[in-house]
Amino acid sequence: MANEHGLLPKADPDQLDDELKKRLEVWYDKAYTDDNLFLTLASRPAVLGQFLDWVRFIYTDESSLDPAVIELCRIRLAARNQCVH
Repeated sequence: MANEHGLLPKADPDQLDDELKKRLEVWYDKAYTDDNLFLTLASRPAVLGQFLDWVRFIYTDESSLDPAVIELCRIRLAARNQCVH
């Protein structure tokens, strides 16, 4: 991930503890093959945990949000941030 200040540091996947390695495997399996976001947040495990809790809430039956609205929000955020992905 980058912004006007440069690249944000990513965690080294070989240095992750066992729990984070398991979560990374789930990330690959259920989310993305691109680990940039995961490893950037993994440099601060508490932040990664909060993010993954939020993702679990949004993308499961815990949330009453319409999946189409969630996808529109994702597209808008990506466009506003000039996301290359």
